[in-house]
Formats: sequence, C-alpha cells, structure tokens
Amino acid sequence: MIFTDQMATKLLAQAARKLTDAINEALCASPDKRLVRAVLDQVRTDLNEFEDAYFDEDEAPPEQR
Repeated sequence: MIFTDQMATKLLAQAARKLTDAINEALCASPDKRLVRAVLDQVRTDLNEFEDAYFDEDEAPPEQR
C-alpha cells in the first residue's frame, strides 16, 4: 500500500468514527439535530477527500460509467 493510500484510508476511518458519533447523538433521548447535521457535513467532506486521494482520476465512480 502506497503512502497516499494509507493516508486516504485514515480519512475513511476518521469519517467512520465521526459517523458513529452522529449515530450516537441521533439515538439520544433529546438529540441535538444541529450537531448531527454538522457532524454529517464533516463526514461528507472526509469522504470526498478520501475519494479524491484514494481513487485514480481516470477511474469514474460506478454511477458515472
């Protein structure tokens, strides 16, 4: 595994941890929906950065093939 793939995989793990945080907050008796939305926005950003770093530019996502 090359270094950039390793770093990208760390971004994916970070996104997974944040998603777990959002799920835990959403499952609370009185969740803070603003917090859930903010965490989900962070997860989206992390996933986009992961995709940019991990996949080759000439590889189109399945929905664009």
